[in-house]
Amino acid sequence: MRVCALGSGSSGNCFLVEAPRGWLLVDAGLPWRELRRRAARIGVRAEAITTLLLSHEHADHVRGLGPLVRRGVAVWASPGTLAALGISGHPLRGPTEILGLAVHPFPLPHDAEQPVGFRFELNGAALGLATDLGSVSSEVLAALRGCQVVVLEANHDLNLLLGGPYPWPLKLRILGPRGHLGNHETGQALAQLARTGLRAALLAHLSRENNAPHLALDTVARALPNWDGKLYLTYPDRPSSVVGGGW
Repeated sequence: MRVCALGSGSSGNCFLVEAPRGWLLVDAGLPWRELRRRAARIGVRAEAITTLLLSHEHADHVRGLGPLVRRGVAVWASPGTLAALGISGHPLRGPTEILGLAVHPFPLPHDAEQPVGFRFELNGAALGLATDLGSVSSEVLAALRGCQVVVLEANHDLNLLLGGPYPWPLKLRILGPRGHLGNHETGQALAQLARTGLRAALLAHLSRENNAPHLALDTVARALPNWDGKLYLTYPDRPSSVVGGGW
């Protein structure tokens, strides 16, 4: 079981998770042609993808949904997300098996209809993915506890956000409990997860305006002084490292 962020950020979020029966797509924020190009860079044929999980209905997570639906890709999402998008699909109401992976959806505090993160399990290994959330609730921590790999949002640096060009209503939305997670909060959450077997973390959904890769890495690393795992960046314009498998 491995994971790769084909793209992450406000311009489009799209992840691949390796399952026993193929690669599972999580979110569809990239146009079909770009999805194909980036998947090919890590040796995956996008045409072979049969299944899509959606975390929520915001445009940067569903921008490329139409071509995938027309290709017959099966769509799984919470009932609220399916209703918000006005599409039929497979409603995620609890744990299920998809492509040989045990998939456990869990609620996220974000300003969408029924946003969820995902915990994937296979042969005793676990991988967690939570990309849009304004706070790390006890429910989120419980869902990610024991994961060897976690994809977790590190959206903004507080000083850059407060001093940046965004209007105050948008800043307040980002900082709210249903907005987006800052570097400091991400570091604190990963510090707790590091005590439960975490081996690698991918920092997702970095803002181009309100964050910088070195700030995200430095801030999170300071919260993990004695951790011997690895931190990885995700990018808006290219795939991340493919992480997992040899923990």
